[in-house]
Amino acid sequence: MNYYKLFTLLKIILLFLCYMNLILKKVNSKNLYPLRSKVLRANSNYEHCKFEGDERLDSIHIGVYKNQKIVAGVSLIKNKSTKIDLLNCYQLRGMCVLYDYRKKSIGQKLLEYSEEICRNLSVNYIWMNAREKATGFYTKFNYKSLGDAFIIQGIGLHSFFYKKLQ
Repeated sequence: MNYYKLFTLLKIILLFLCYMNLILKKVNSKNLYPLRSKVLRANSNYEHCKFEGDERLDSIHIGVYKNQKIVAGVSLIKNKSTKIDLLNCYQLRGMCVLYDYRKKSIGQKLLEYSEEICRNLSVNYIWMNAREKATGFYTKFNYKSLGDAFIIQGIGLHSFFYKKLQ
């Protein structure tokens, strides 16, 4: 792992985001629970906002802050792909942006930042179970779908997406 390269990249991104009045930083998974609850789980109890793998040491959680308020977040969890055999991969989970902050390229920046972190860790693939309403977003950034939609109990229709990074 080239930590100097990663550190330099983080500084550049932080400067860019600070210019936009946004700060993107690594956070504890618990910092994402209120956001996950509001955006992904219809304001449900935080117990329903925990993901398996959240607390593992190799998991990475990223929050985007504006004026010290978290407005977007995502988790990267080192999980095996559930649909196809992908070697050395991370699962992108809980990607969410507060409604008032959508359509401002925050999701794009968060996705690009997640990809760059994974590249710097020499990860080969990112995969996710994307909500049906988000499939266009991931397709726009060259994620591939297997095409078969499926239901995740209590959440809704999803599609499997992945992207080769290395």
